[in-house]
This record gives sequence, structure tokens and C-alpha cells, in this order.
Amino acid sequence: MRISRSARRRYATVLVATVATVLALTGTATALPSATAGATTPPAVAAKDKIRPQLQSQLNSQESGVDFWVYFGGRADLSKASAIKDWNARGTAVAKALKQAADDSQRAVRKELTASGVRYQSFWATNAIKVTGGQDLAERLAARGEVNSLLPSFKVEPPPVTKGVGRQAVDAVEWGVANINADDVWSQFGVRGEDITVGSIDTGAQFDHPALVKQYRGNKGDGAFDHNYNWFDAAGTCGAAPCDRDGHGTHTVGTMVGDDGAGNQIGVAPGARWIAANGCCPTDAALISSGQWMLEPTDLSGQNPDASKRPHIINNSWGTTAPSNEPLMEDISLAWTASGIFGVWANGNNGPGCQTSGSPGSRKINYSVGAYDVDNTIAGFSSRGAGQDGEIKPNIAAPGVNVRSSMPGNGYATMNGTSMATPHVAGAIALVWSAAAALVGDVDGTRSLLDGTATDNPNSQCGGTDDDNNAFGEGRLDALTLLRQAPRGVTGRVGGTISDSVTGKPIPGATVTIVGPVSREVTTAADGAYVTGALPVGGYSISARKYGYASGTAQAQVVEGATTTADVELVPQAMNTVSGTITDGSGHGWPLYAKIVISGYPLGPIFTDPVTGRYRVELPGSAAYTMQVSAQYPGYQVVQRTFELGQADVVQDAALTVDQSTCTAPGYRWSGVSEDFDDWTDTGTRDGWTTSGRPSWRFDNPGYRPVPEGGNGRFAIADSASGDGKRFDTSLTSPIIDLSGDASPQLTFHTSYYPDDASQRADVDVSTDGGRTWRTVWRQTSSHAFGQVNLPLPQAAGRKDVRIRFHYQGRNAWWWAVDNVFVGTRACRPVEGGLVLGFVTDRDTGAPVFATVARTGQPQESGTGVTTPVDPNVGDGLYWVFSSAVGPTEFTASASGYPARTATIPVRKDMVVTQNWSLARAGG
Repeated sequence: MRISRSARRRYATVLVATVATVLALTGTATALPSATAGATTPPAVAAKDKIRPQLQSQLNSQESGVDFWVYFGGRADLSKASAIKDWNARGTAVAKALKQAADDSQRAVRKELTASGVRYQSFWATNAIKVTGGQDLAERLAARGEVNSLLPSFKVEPPPVTKGVGRQAVDAVEWGVANINADDVWSQFGVRGEDITVGSIDTGAQFDHPALVKQYRGNKGDGAFDHNYNWFDAAGTCGAAPCDRDGHGTHTVGTMVGDDGAGNQIGVAPGARWIAANGCCPTDAALISSGQWMLEPTDLSGQNPDASKRPHIINNSWGTTAPSNEPLMEDISLAWTASGIFGVWANGNNGPGCQTSGSPGSRKINYSVGAYDVDNTIAGFSSRGAGQDGEIKPNIAAPGVNVRSSMPGNGYATMNGTSMATPHVAGAIALVWSAAAALVGDVDGTRSLLDGTATDNPNSQCGGTDDDNNAFGEGRLDALTLLRQAPRGVTGRVGGTISDSVTGKPIPGATVTIVGPVSREVTTAADGAYVTGALPVGGYSISARKYGYASGTAQAQVVEGATTTADVELVPQAMNTVSGTITDGSGHGWPLYAKIVISGYPLGPIFTDPVTGRYRVELPGSAAYTMQVSAQYPGYQVVQRTFELGQADVVQDAALTVDQSTCTAPGYRWSGVSEDFDDWTDTGTRDGWTTSGRPSWRFDNPGYRPVPEGGNGRFAIADSASGDGKRFDTSLTSPIIDLSGDASPQLTFHTSYYPDDASQRADVDVSTDGGRTWRTVWRQTSSHAFGQVNLPLPQAAGRKDVRIRFHYQGRNAWWWAVDNVFVGTRACRPVEGGLVLGFVTDRDTGAPVFATVARTGQPQESGTGVTTPVDPNVGDGLYWVFSSAVGPTEFTASASGYPARTATIPVRKDMVVTQNWSLARAGG
């Protein structure tokens, strides 16, 4: 194996480099990556010198509210981490040492900040606290001996990428994957990244994208997902499930592991699993907390940390936007390495000039990636070195031009950037660590192997040599050579046939799991045959499974240079049919599109037909099953039941009831009358509501008053800013409300009432005779009133001519605002009407279109096309919409880039009718 010049220099100077970089960040020395808790004592530094000049400038220009970082001198001794061979124990030891050092250093300062009411965030992966304060706080903290330095907040973001110009069509294997010979690794070694988890710190990821859903570690395989330990919402924009509001992260994850099983082979290591944090890059704290979470992932509540669930590799397609050698994330990079995690970094998109590498990729301790195109030419945008202290940068280059990968919305797109090149390297590391268990956690050894197997690409533009230069680094990534030279040891293979024990016929599509020194999983071909890739010699347990058969096992001893035969016969099981219909159980009774998860059924969830609500599944008999049914429409309760399956077919129907706490199911509304004023204009009468008196109630907020507490959008307001404020006498009156079927109605509304003195009055009046006589049920005079008001209306129970009046009167008034008025009982009840559903497709390509289908002129009765990644029987572009009109009704379908189309649909009461749409692109 060739050891490059830069590699020899790099590892000879790593101790000096590490100490120097941390000195640059914190002003103190640190140990190399390691794992026992201890602390070094920094030299004394004058308090004023601890405040960095850029931060001091910010403090001078602002009296308070400056965000800055407080770094502490204590350092965990992680020098023995790499000697811990057990993966779980190694990660736990590193996290424990870091936490102990941070706690010892920060304890007194945290106590002081808490007592002072100062807002702060504490971190242990880098021994620092982020605070918000002014000059006094900075000076007070700088005076403490345990504090080492104070630095300003910083900004990082993904390198700016551009859209590719390559075609969007599917290749059997995407060009970048084939260029680095990853597909040859799959066929020659039978390795696709099994047993390896890659982490993404980026903009998030669409976890249920068809190319990513099978590889997501939170996928439980039965249609359910567990996002604990697999997702960290550092940005606070997604909540409890991964999402991506940008697309950058979904694209990079796809290049690492993507494969939809239907021809979109976009990923280098499709057998690996992925987890993610969306820490890039809303704030520096989100970025730092993401790096810390990767060391010791937690559940969704941020509790119960578990270092055994940390990823093996972390892709970092981000960095500083300008050429930089700043020691960004240095402590966390070192901690990752100590923990056995390989961090891969984009080198930046600031080319073609020299010395344009961005931090953290420009730093010696980090392994960074440049980008080239399909002709193996360095990309014009790819940043060049040299990096820190003249270090050759990037370290290696990979495909980064016109890279096609996954995008949110189940789509695909081509993009350009070192962001696209970096995940090729992360995926290649997943391949080699999957094949060579001895390399897992050996970051330095893997770096050396990557360097030594790269294909030389001479480039003299920015200095260096033919085999190591500041454009390509060590050269172009070659995954096949990487695997060939990896320390895999002597190998052999296992192969055989899976067959039916009764008929002797081969069983295609059976899953064969091989467990021994390494683990592999393969699928039998049409002739029932299977063969593994290269396996280390040793003993293996073989198990085969196929639905409808009892599992079978065998043993195999893999010997050098040979294929050991391990045939398995599977015993067929007696099967019975379970079928039924899932319907609405709260009044409409129509069929429901629903998901059914049956315990012990290995083929994932079952879905009902969206039109008929029917389902059918074959299950082995003589067993007990639990069935969980959940509607694909919002607002329904989940039903769970247990049934016995003997030797006969079984019918299991279910009627799902709506969730009374939300009332969001299509075709259901709260009983009573509500008004939120959101689409009202400045004045006037609407929907039976009337305004009268002077000055009139308004809905355009003429005085720019705050929204009533608890309200939203537009609201009704009687405001002195809209006219003569010396004398008010104005009413806002509801239409007649029929409460004849309501035994216990109530009135609720949100309000903000601002009186000037006792000379004005806000009354809420109720009439039960259509407005001839009124009774006051709520009054405010000189006291302010905010929030939600709840008023029982027993006098209106069972009456059909009820009206509500908001009456504002008096002298020297200020304002009274009202929002979200509701009269009645909050019971979720069916509304007369029917469901319309179907598919929207492109007229020319037949591809799904995510259109909005709405009852013409009634935008509140609309539905938007959805994705159905888990249901193999229903394509994307499915929509559904409730119509409160029955009989022939006009609907409109519209989508971006398509002219709208209308159609008349015969809506049927309490029924489902179908309407498919074919839209032609504008200009087509």
C-alpha cells in the first residue's frame, strides 16, 4: 500500500497540530483524542485578554443582548480511548470523560448565571457555555480563573450549491456511484454498508423518501417508525419526526445510502443505516449541539443518552462561506475521533482560486473532500488549498458535478458542490468498515488507506505534487481499490439453495441472513440460489425466511478461497385469509383509506382500497394476532383489537370514530357557529353579521393594535384610531343562530379590552327572540380584559332565534378587540356531504402531480395530493376532499406549472366518488 508524502508528514506532526489548533480556539493545551477523565491546568491569563477583539467590539457597540461563548480551561484526557476495543464501551467512556471535565469546570459559573437570571446554554462536547449579556457580564466571567476565553457567536452554512444541468432520467447506477466503483464493490465483495450507521449534520432529511425510508434506522420494518436516538431537531423546525425544509440534507443522505429498490440507485452504501440532525446551520448553538448529540444520541425528549447508538461516520457538507482556517468545532472533531467516529467534511465551493478552502475542512485534523465532474476534471467551484499551516487540501476528491440524488417530496434532482462530493467519501468508508471489521473506529488507519488507494490526478495550479496536490488532494476516490487493500484477512464465501421441503421447488425471494465474524443479508434469485460476497473465514449461522414458510437454519464453516454450500429447506405453513372493510363510525359511514399493522406479519403494513375500504391478507393459521387500524385521513381514533386465526378464514371489520378533541376529520365540524374574521375586509356586513353605530367596528386594525391574546390573523376591533374617539356607541351583531338542538350552549371568544377610564363600557348581549330584546351576559368598564372568555348561555338552550351582540359605548374610549367567536356546544358532528378522491397525473408522462383539488369557489373545501411511500398498491398524487354540496358539483384541479382544469362531479351523500385528473403542463 502506497503511503503518501502528505500522510507521512500529517501523522508525524499530528500532536503538534492538535495542540496548536486548540490553543487557537481556547488558549490552552489539550490532549490528543483519548478516554480517561482528567484535566489540565491552563496558564494564568489577564481577564481583559480573555475577551477576543471581535467580541469586545460587539460589546462596545451594544449595551446588552450580545451572544457570546465562554470557553473553559479544563480538558478531558481522552488519550486511551482508541485502546478500548468494544464500540459501546469506547463511546460511553469518551462521553463520560467529557461530561466530567465540563461539569468540574462549569459548575460555579452555571450556578452564578442561574442566580443572576442570565440566559445560557451549557455544552460538554466542547467545554463551553453560550450566554447572552453585556460588557459587565463578560468582564465578570473573564475574571474567573476557570474561564479561558470569551469568543463571539459565529455563523456557518452549507457551501452554496447550484442546480446541475444533467438529465433527470434514472440511471441503473448514478454516474458518481459508478465512477468510484462502488457498484463493483457490491458485486465483487457482496458488501453494501451492512452493520454501519452514517450520521448527517445538515438541513435534515425526508425520512420516508422512497430512496431513504428502508435505510432509516428509525424504520421498524412494520410500517411504524421510532425516531428516538435517530433524529435530533436542533433547528426546532421539524418536531418529533425528521424533515427537510431545504433539500440539501435529503440530497446528501441519498448519495450516502439511497436506493428505492426500483432503479434509483443513487447511494454508495445502500446497505448502511442513517440518522440525522438538522443542525446546519440556523445557529452556532444548533451546530454545536448536533455534534454533541452525535457523540451520545438521546431520545426525542433529550433524555436517556446512549453512546452505543452513535453513528460510525458523520457527513458534514458545510463550512465557513469564505476562505478560512478558523478552528471551528475543533474540540468536537477531536472527540469524534476519540470515540471512533470518522468525520468527513466538504472543502468548500470558493474555487477556482488557490487558498480558498473553508474551515473546518481546511484544518489538519479534518478529512476534507473536493469535487470533480464526469470527465474527472476538477470542478471550477471546488475550493483549493493550501489549508492550515500549508497542509495539502482537500485530502481527496470525489464526484460533485451533476450529482443526481433524492429531494424532499419524493423527487430527485442534480446538484453541484463539494457538498455532493463529501457523501461519496462517507459512503465509501461505510463500505470498507462493513467489509473490514478491524478498521471500524480506526480513523487514522482509514485516512491512510483512503489516501493510499486514491487514483492520482496531477494538477499544478495551487502547488503540490502529481500524487498530492491542492486541487485533488491525494487523488480521486476509488472504493474498489479501497476494499481490495483493506485488512479483511483471508476470505471465502457461502452459497446454496433455499427450497420447499414438501415440493422440493426452489423458493425465489427468500431472505438469507448470515451471522458470524461479520453479518450479511442476501436474497435468493429466481432459481432459489444465493451466494454471499467475500466473508472472513470462520463459523457462520445461516437462517432463511420467506413469508408463508417456517424459518429454517443451517451452519457453515467458511474456508479460504472456497464457497461453502449451505442449503436450507423451508416448511410451508397452512394459510388462512383475513379480510374486512374499514369504515367511518361517527355518522357518515363511508369507506376509509386506512393502514393496518398486524403483529407477526413481516411484509409491512396492509392498506385498504381508498375507494371501497376493503383489505385482504393471508396469515399462518392457529395463532393469535393483534391488529392496529389507523385512518390515512386526519382526525380519527386508532383502533386495536386481538383475534384468533384457526383453520378457517376470518372477517375483521372495523368502524373508526373521529377524535372529538380535534374534530379535524373530513366531513366533520364543531356544532354551533364560529367566526374568526380572517378574510374580512375593513368594514361592512358579511355572513349575516352586521355592524352599526359610530365609529364602526373594523377588521383591518387601523390603529395597529396587537392581536387579541389567544387569537390569530385578522380580528374585529372598535378603535378610537378609526374615527372620533370622544364618543363610542357601536355594535357587532351575529346572524340568527339555531340552537334548538343544543341543551347546553356556550359563548367563547378571545379578547383584548383597553379602557381609558370608567366612562366606557364593553357589553356582550344575548337575544333569544331574533334581536328584539337583549340581555347582557358579560360587561367590562374600567378594568382591562385579555385572553379567552367562556360564557354559559342557559337562556339560549333549545332556542332557534339566538343572536349575540358585542356593544361598545362611552366617552374617551380606547379600543376593544374580539376574535374567534364560537356559539354552541363543542361536539364534533357530521356535516351533510360526500368524499371525492382520485389521482392527478401529468398528461404526457403519467407521473404523479401533487395538485390541489377544490370545490370551485370554496377554497376551504380542498385537498392536496399526498405521497404514499409505504403503500405499494397506491401511487403518489392521491388526493381526497370533502364536499358539503351533493349532486353535480364543479371542482377545480390546480398545480404549479399547470393550467387549472375544472370538472363536474356527482357528489353522493355519505359516499365516496372517484375523479382522476390528467393535467397538461403550461405551453404543452
